[in-house]
Amino acid sequence: MSIALWNPVQTHGRTFSALLNSEFQRLAAKYADCLPNLRSSATLLIGSDYSGELPNAGYLVFSFLLTSLESWAGWETQRLEIRREYLRDLRRMSFKRLSDGQRRLALTPLLKAANCLQGLSCSVALNKQCESVFAARPPLDLSNPGFAAYRKWKPAVLDKAFFAVHVLGVLLAGLAAPGQNVMWFTDEDSIAANDDRVRELTQLFAWISSQYLTFNLGHCRCGTSKCDDGSRQIEDFLAIPDMIAGALAEQMQLRIEGPSELSTVFWMHRGDFSEWVTLSDHRSYAGAIAEVVTTAGRKYRSPILDLLLDDNNLGPDSYA
Repeated sequence: MSIALWNPVQTHGRTFSALLNSEFQRLAAKYADCLPNLRSSATLLIGSDYSGELPNAGYLVFSFLLTSLESWAGWETQRLEIRREYLRDLRRMSFKRLSDGQRRLALTPLLKAANCLQGLSCSVALNKQCESVFAARPPLDLSNPGFAAYRKWKPAVLDKAFFAVHVLGVLLAGLAAPGQNVMWFTDEDSIAANDDRVRELTQLFAWISSQYLTFNLGHCRCGTSKCDDGSRQIEDFLAIPDMIAGALAEQMQLRIEGPSELSTVFWMHRGDFSEWVTLSDHRSYAGAIAEVVTTAGRKYRSPILDLLLDDNNLGPDSYA
């Protein structure tokens, strides 16, 4: 008897979360082995990074990597070998720094090492012509005293954080199991810029994911690359969604700025970064799934992910 690898997620109406759940249900039904079975793991690890925030970028890309703590050992061994061979000076791997020769040499080995991670890579590209994907902006009733901490967040940053945690809520509800601990590491950017922001993000994560979950998780923790032990352990883990987000954002921008003949073409190979073909390898560590939310050139405001928050939520912890 086959195991259903995607739990149907409770969503609301015609929302982005409903569409995401529907797409995962379709994929799970059509391709039996397209999703990982992470339910036997005691702890799930999540890494996320983002790209496309420059003013001229047409899309904001969110990239998430979910894996299990048990599959970390094989990745860690290879990661350390790659650092000893190519990155002895502890330089950071990132998409925007690939002009550096040593980083380019380390790129393909690092991506191949990620095959050791049993998990899922999920990326979402949002057309920035969308004013907001939420019914209201900001997406939180800031007149509520309980949300006073979020009054100092810029509206765009709060939107970004909300969208990220909604996607994570759907992914956890679909893939996780009762009692699992969750450790989410995110890029140290605007949504996690300092210790207070990380604590507030952790609270959002707990509030919103609890709206999708029909079971209780264990500990729910959030941290950034600041949690690194000095070996670039967390940095290298986050480099995987960073590379994916950067490559997707570059390709989405090409659709906008390139010849009209390329407007409906999407690929992961460029003459200047030939190594990026690795990301389209069907044998990749995690079935790479990308969703594109587009407006076909029109501005609109879609009342999706209109979610009521209540006090019945998880008691989160946070890594500061």
